[in-house]
Amino acid sequence: MVQLPLWGFKLKALLDLVIEIYYWFLIARIIFPLLRLGQHTHPFIWQIRHVVYMLTEPLLAPIRKLLMPIQLGSGFYLDLSPLIAMLLLRFVRSLLWRLLF
Repeated sequence: MVQLPLWGFKLKALLDLVIEIYYWFLIARIIFPLLRLGQHTHPFIWQIRHVVYMLTEPLLAPIRKLLMPIQLGSGFYLDLSPLIAMLLLRFVRSLLWRLLF
């Protein structure tokens, strides 16, 4: 087994943290449409929602172009792009660990 220098461990921990945080942003992206946010919702919740959507949309938009949301009824669509993105993140994470560390 190859010994990593100290900076290698820090880089691995940093990459792991960034991927894990983004993974949780995707989970929040899945949860937000399930919440009924109305006019009485606290502005801070709207700001969190905006940040989550702003950070996740660049990854989800290309996936959504390839895999259109599935219509399940009148006006109800199932968007699988967050789930696909989560799987891609896990794959990229394991690939990075095998190649870099």
